[in-house]
Amino acid sequence: MIDHRLSPSAAAPSSDRGAPPHPSARRRASARSRGACLLTATLIVLCSALVAPPAAHAADDDAVTWGVTPSGSAGPDGRLAFEYQVAPGSVVTDWVAVTNESASAQSFRVYAADAKTDYDTAAFTLIGAEQASTDLGAWTSVDEGQASCPDTDDEPEAACVAELGVTVTVEPGSRVDIPFTITVPHDARPGDHSAGIVASYASTTGGEGTTVQRENRVGARIYLRVDGALSPGFGVNGLVTAYDGALAPFTGGIGRVGFEVSNLGNTRVSARPVATLTGPFGVALGTIELEPVRNLVPGGVAHVSAELPGVPPALLLFAEVTVTPVPADGAAAGDPLPAALISSAVTWAVPWSLVGVIALLAAAIGVTVWRRRRSRALLAEELVDYADRIRAEHDDANAREKELL
Repeated sequence: MIDHRLSPSAAAPSSDRGAPPHPSARRRASARSRGACLLTATLIVLCSALVAPPAAHAADDDAVTWGVTPSGSAGPDGRLAFEYQVAPGSVVTDWVAVTNESASAQSFRVYAADAKTDYDTAAFTLIGAEQASTDLGAWTSVDEGQASCPDTDDEPEAACVAELGVTVTVEPGSRVDIPFTITVPHDARPGDHSAGIVASYASTTGGEGTTVQRENRVGARIYLRVDGALSPGFGVNGLVTAYDGALAPFTGGIGRVGFEVSNLGNTRVSARPVATLTGPFGVALGTIELEPVRNLVPGGVAHVSAELPGVPPALLLFAEVTVTPVPADGAAAGDPLPAALISSAVTWAVPWSLVGVIALLAAAIGVTVWRRRRSRALLAEELVDYADRIRAEHDDANAREKELL
């Protein structure tokens, strides 16, 4: 199932953050600065959701609800996704159904778009609605509509993309079955290619000088494998680890890990990462079992992160990540699996609050010792001055006594 919902691509939230006060030893004052911005702009929000059958539905704020599912000429046939294995140069024909479950007739633009792996969520998703497909999406023509944009600078890409596919009007509570054709190039790369056929509903809202154009997409996946040599492979890169200590000196903090999983082969791969945290001398601190990264498309890169609370401050924190390949979905489930990969990193896990307490105690002791030594030095100076005065007075008395004699 395609269950990832793309986040808005052009809606940029803003926030005001007050600067916290900074006290000083001789001056107690606080200052806050806040800036106010007046923003009037046109926001283009592209919200996409791809859900595979049997229930591929989307709903917007106006109660427009529709679904997309693999179909035949006579209607949906129970498939969960489009899957094909073909030779280079092949032509595939199939059908997709668009169902309008709204209370009124609605128009949808139906077209194909290349798939990718979302970097932040590791989810199977599609390229942005303003981008032109260059792979399987560009090979897929819906009802003989335009499938790709010419490689030229004469026409803006966004304008061309808006014309791809076909527009269909679906009556309330009814369905249309739409044919599509996939024309595989003779020089197509062997291995897996992924895309989605989507039905897009566009709406425009506005008020108080702001216009919001929203395009919601819902559709079904296409998995196509081109005959040829298969070379599954993946990599683990950029492992970093960090430690966030607690305020209480002897309370466990949070151990964090982050890394990238990349598909270096030509087949879809899935992987299950496990992170193990240890302290000095191999003392076990905890294990994090992460959710598998599913159906990483060739060339896709996903960022994976996790955290483990209750990790004691062991001065050093060692992180070891083991990424084990697991079968992908569909035809890729029977592919040979590459070897597991291991990556490691280390960071400081210092109880800084305890270090701060020790530093304050050391400073207090140092100040006390210095004051005592200073007091002793002043006392010694005063004793010397007193002795000098006594000696001077004694000398004066002796001198006067000699004068009298």
